[in-house]
Amino acid sequence: MTLGRSLHVGAPAHALGRPLSRRGFCAATALAACVLAAPGCAPATDAVHLVVKVPRTGHSVVFDDSITQVEAVIQAMADDFAATYEACPVEVEVVVFEQNQYDAAVRGTFDTPKAPDVLYGDYFNISTYIHTGRVVSLDDVATPDVRADVSDYLWEMSTVDGRVFLMPYLARQNVLAYNKELFLQAGLGDFIAEGEITAWSLEEWTHILDTLAAKLPQGTFPMMMYAASSQGDTHIMTLLRSAGSSFFDEGGHFALSAPEGVAALRWIQEGVGRGWFPPHAENLEIEDCSSLFRAGQLAIYMVNNASIGRYGDAVGLVNFPGPDADGCATTFISGFEVFDNGDAAKLQVARDFVSFVYGSDRWLSYAAGAMPASKRVAERYGTEILCYDLFRSNVSNVVDFTGSNPDTLAVRDVFYPCIHDLLTGKLTPEECAARIDANCNAAIDAGIAESRLHE
Repeated sequence: MTLGRSLHVGAPAHALGRPLSRRGFCAATALAACVLAAPGCAPATDAVHLVVKVPRTGHSVVFDDSITQVEAVIQAMADDFAATYEACPVEVEVVVFEQNQYDAAVRGTFDTPKAPDVLYGDYFNISTYIHTGRVVSLDDVATPDVRADVSDYLWEMSTVDGRVFLMPYLARQNVLAYNKELFLQAGLGDFIAEGEITAWSLEEWTHILDTLAAKLPQGTFPMMMYAASSQGDTHIMTLLRSAGSSFFDEGGHFALSAPEGVAALRWIQEGVGRGWFPPHAENLEIEDCSSLFRAGQLAIYMVNNASIGRYGDAVGLVNFPGPDADGCATTFISGFEVFDNGDAAKLQVARDFVSFVYGSDRWLSYAAGAMPASKRVAERYGTEILCYDLFRSNVSNVVDFTGSNPDTLAVRDVFYPCIHDLLTGKLTPEECAARIDANCNAAIDAGIAESRLHE
């Protein structure tokens, strides 16, 4: 079920319950501004209808407890923009869709009135659409001032062939959390580190998981594992760096058939028989493991800087086992992209909407809850964002789990069945590595062959 709401310029507008300082202009004023500033705008009697789409996503803001979902922020941005845009009358429809419905909400609506003009979402999902040729470059929106306000590593992940196609809004860094009480019960107190994101060698990981498997009470399990769908598969991909694998080769293709990749797959498969994971993990979703962790029935699970607050002091933090002594983490960036749907007026208004967000300290500040892309916002609210400095100092250990893949969704569709068969024993580690490389690289090559960028 999708939700939408429209607001016309000139109507009273409120953003997050707070009155706006400016109102919409009358139709005559808007038409004059349209002629002067944006020749492609429709006449004042025909408002430009902008479709902004966003997946249903939990979100918190340090200065506004009323916010629980990011779509509320996007809706308020849209309301403010529609009420204050001077070039021409605008109505903005915000459409909310479920996290597992990206393609239905985006590709499935191309060439229809419901096609997105602006999409907000996680890069590993929305970057795929850049290669449809419909997503426009936003180099004009990424002005020198905007560029200077955002960290370089975020721009690197927003750029394709030297052009900015994605505008970073916030990031969430993923590490692993361990239940301190369960560690103490198992005699693993020496591995508990307070106030830091620690790292363990692969030998230490093996010792910890074996100890937990031997000493945890019945019905409680050492570590997350799941392979029923593609949800959360990026964390399993990250675990495959545990024996030193780079995961990708220099060309951005999967390279798990190398000895380090096979060793990581063997480590996971052997963990099934050693009791490291919940029974029949191949049939579990990531949310099943989340529920076990929240119930105190799982010792180690994935968390990020936006979700850590729900656990308080009950958990410690550790990087994923990785190619070096510091382990590794992943970053999930969320932001905006703009689509060319064949209507010049709508395209200009869509660009102006994104420019409006990045020109507003008010709306950039609503990223303060995760790791804001804006340096100014981070400086203003960093001390209020839970564990901000801790995660910020761990950025050097972040790895890119997407490579240069033009179609992450297609890759994910063929990755998780391989892990499913590894966990059941249908595939040996060597066979699993070969199948992952073959199937995922075929999806990558197909994506490259079909890729076209907007001119």
